[in-house]
Amino acid sequence: MAEQSYEHHTHRPIPTTIVGLFALTALVLMIGQMAFGWQTRDWAILAVISAVFQLGGISRLYTINLQDRIIMLETKVRCAEVLPAGQDANLAKLSKRQIVALRFASDEELGSLLEKAARENLSPKDIKASIKTWRPDPYRT
Repeated sequence: MAEQSYEHHTHRPIPTTIVGLFALTALVLMIGQMAFGWQTRDWAILAVISAVFQLGGISRLYTINLQDRIIMLETKVRCAEVLPAGQDANLAKLSKRQIVALRFASDEELGSLLEKAARENLSPKDIKASIKTWRPDPYRT
């Protein structure tokens, strides 16, 4: 990802643009059929279906990304509350997926698992496999 600055801060969500293009295409085809007698009904339906499927994908993608951001924040706050001062600095060495995997660790093993994950660069799967006492996450969608 490019470094963000005032010149490079604009966000252009490509999937949303694609949905807009499908919807606009469907609209033009439907108006063309109604106003000019074009035989475009099947293409218009295909464009609408494509837009709906794209919206479904966007919905899932945005939900997961938002949940990951919330989990990362929750894990950082939890580490600051549960761990000795300074130990939570190991979070900066981990990826988003590694931090998300740590959310299942009990308070008792969070510190040691965080240090091990940072030291050995454990994969999210390995982090989860190392947990002995699991904290459930019943709110994940």
